[in-house]
Amino acid sequence: MKLTAITASNYYHKIKETGRNTTGSFLPPSCNSLCADKVTFSGTPKNLFIKDMRELPSLGCGCCGIKMLKNSSVNNFLNKKIYYPASIALKRIKIEKYFNESHASEEMKEAYNYLKEYAEQYPHLTINDILAKRTVKDKRKQLPKEVSQAFDEIREITKLVAHNSKYMVDEITKLNPDFHKIEKRVFKELQSLAQDYPDETFFDILNKPQIKKIYLTKLQDKQLNVLKIAEEAAQNLPDNLKVKIIENIEKARNIFTEESGDILHKRSRVISSFNSIFSTDDKSKIAGEEIMQIINQLPDSKTDVNSFLIKGAQKSSNAIVEILLSRVRSTYEHVKPHHREGDNGASNISNYIALCGKCNSERQRTGYDIFTQLHPEMIDNAQAQIDKIIYFINSGILIGHDNYPQKIQKALDIESKGKIKVNIDKLDITKAKINRKLRQEVFAEEQKKENKKPKIFKFGKGYFYKKILQKPEKHK
Repeated sequence: MKLTAITASNYYHKIKETGRNTTGSFLPPSCNSLCADKVTFSGTPKNLFIKDMRELPSLGCGCCGIKMLKNSSVNNFLNKKIYYPASIALKRIKIEKYFNESHASEEMKEAYNYLKEYAEQYPHLTINDILAKRTVKDKRKQLPKEVSQAFDEIREITKLVAHNSKYMVDEITKLNPDFHKIEKRVFKELQSLAQDYPDETFFDILNKPQIKKIYLTKLQDKQLNVLKIAEEAAQNLPDNLKVKIIENIEKARNIFTEESGDILHKRSRVISSFNSIFSTDDKSKIAGEEIMQIINQLPDSKTDVNSFLIKGAQKSSNAIVEILLSRVRSTYEHVKPHHREGDNGASNISNYIALCGKCNSERQRTGYDIFTQLHPEMIDNAQAQIDKIIYFINSGILIGHDNYPQKIQKALDIESKGKIKVNIDKLDITKAKINRKLRQEVFAEEQKKENKKPKIFKFGKGYFYKKILQKPEKHK
């Protein structure tokens, strides 16, 4: 549900007059965010200014350009729609035999009983909600390390308790994430499976022998085709290398066709075995470049639907949903890599750009001068993202980012060796300050009408009110 600030105010007055408010908030029960003039603000009423650019609505990935899900939106979706409340999950892990109290350690029993007691008091909270409570955090600090760790172990066990496939598909459809091409195809497969087996979980469906065989056969065909292409390319290499490659290709075929489908890391083992052939000297490395380019085309769960579903069969149903959403959620990506050997990038806003989880994972430590060769669309999409961030700064909505455009402009230019040059001419800090002040004044007027003293909080050198009503300019 989307709600304007005026509507929220009307709702507040209504519950004030009637005395009915079961939520403890002035927001309607179905609304988990407050929206001012179609700009969505996450969190509670005290957080109406956006302080984290990952929380900006409809922000495009700085690389691929997809409309990313806000961090809070993904967390809320998982906690409210996917995970069961702790009061139910703790019972079901016993029923479904994920947790056997008679065989559990004393530490696990103590953690389980504490969580169960807490869940009975607050039956609508998930395990994540409970563990985020200050009282629980303080309690864990007082407990032995082994007991505190048991809390996290039980949380992971409760994630194995899942809704049926129909429910999962329906809820993801309502969320309507802007999936990448592969993830769209994965979701379509899951939708199809849910139609055939609506009352079963993703895990149960994907582990049906007849279902698993279909996806495994398709995956093996692709793997063997890549090996065949590599074998043909090897014919042009010196005899000593050709023999080694042909032998390794045969071993790889056995790994893909003879080993159990439940065995993990087949692809990485095969790639590693080929890398070892070409690591002996510079000549072999040069000769093996074409072969390695071919071998690296082996399908994986990020590039192939069948690989995703085979790997998904080894995970819980909830984990499958988590992975899909993790690839479209907004994340902080270090422009200058944080773990670059001998030259770490800083972990602060000056070195962050917002990328979707999939692009963030793919980039790793690759320099943007090379990464943009693989993703030339990043040059335009980075500019589009900075334009939108500047719009929210100018509108007085995004705070704490006044210096961000200049700093990220410089960081992108250096890391890409001049290939990513963003224009920040639209930035107008004077306008931003005026808009912030206007928001304060509008809210102050509303408070006067209600005969209430406006509540404010301090940010930087200025004071900002906790609620805004001013309509920002339309972003073009």
